[in-house]
Amino acid sequence: MRTLFNLSACISVLLHGSAAFAQENSLTLPEQPNDNIELTLYSNPSLSDPAEVLAVFVGEVENCCENTLPIAGKYRVDENKVIFDPAFDFVKGQNYTISIREQGADKQDLQGFFIEPDQALTAPKVTQIYPSSVEIPENTLRFYVQFSAPMQPHVAIRFIKLVDENGTEDDAAFMSFKQELWSEDRTRLTLLMDPGRIKRGVAQNLALGPALLEGKRYSIVIHEGWPTANNGLSTQRYEKTFLVDKALRHLPSTNSWQIKAPKNQTRMPISITFDRQFDRHLLNKAINIFDVTGQAVAGDISVDEGETRWMFTPNQAWQTSSIRINVDAQLEDVAGNNFRELMDHAVTDKPHDIEQQTIVVELR
Repeated sequence: MRTLFNLSACISVLLHGSAAFAQENSLTLPEQPNDNIELTLYSNPSLSDPAEVLAVFVGEVENCCENTLPIAGKYRVDENKVIFDPAFDFVKGQNYTISIREQGADKQDLQGFFIEPDQALTAPKVTQIYPSSVEIPENTLRFYVQFSAPMQPHVAIRFIKLVDENGTEDDAAFMSFKQELWSEDRTRLTLLMDPGRIKRGVAQNLALGPALLEGKRYSIVIHEGWPTANNGLSTQRYEKTFLVDKALRHLPSTNSWQIKAPKNQTRMPISITFDRQFDRHLLNKAINIFDVTGQAVAGDISVDEGETRWMFTPNQAWQTSSIRINVDAQLEDVAGNNFRELMDHAVTDKPHDIEQQTIVVELR
């Protein structure tokens, strides 16, 4: 059950000077990650934009709220209540600040809260950054940072830097989003390179140049001090260094794949060696195996060799003369090219009208 706070008790100084606002309004704070926030107003207002009255920020009151975007969510107005439902659940152990102001007022009242964590965790660490290869294309589109524990969101820009071989940080390399691109358990962060730095001839590319240049060495640095979502333990410094190879600017093709067929009546894996690095996350779901009757085969996927080899081991021994490999046409290589179109394509280019690629493999 959530606790109801009266603003006159929670806020000692009313910045905008309306005594009635402090004495009569009340704020219901969340106690669980999926709770909402309710602001009960002393009158039944006519609100053109509820976000002007109530906004929620990540971080402590002392550091709020200049040059910071509020978290995303939906607003509802129910008579004299403003209700905020966050787009993503609140994180246990994370500090939040609620900004409250009268409609049309410039100054704000701030109220902090956090949800108690379930239990303490061990100190987190970065377990992998994908692409995992020591060489990546110049037009690599995204990176995945994998952590050992759920991490505090909305602070990535403070801790993650792209650094060139001279030690210069590029603060414009990664896209900045209002909501960071986390997996549901907040252990995998997707870093998207600014496409404007990749696509040739656009303003960002012309003004700043590519973020990655062929033949150069770069590092992704995770600075120490990034706290977990649940208890504030923080990471040690982590650095992944890689060399930049020539850009990938042609469509992927299954004709370039090398496939090693398994033996029937065994659990030998089928393996596919690609001609390029594919997106690590998409490889988990974009390639599927079916038997000769069209039934999906259950099994485990593994990826290695710098995301250039995919293997599938069935749960049961193969009981089929041939298998069909279905490849989703939306499977992207690390440069964002899929089987339908290139990421960096002319506006006049038409995508190929295909949904999937199919490969039939005879078992040995």
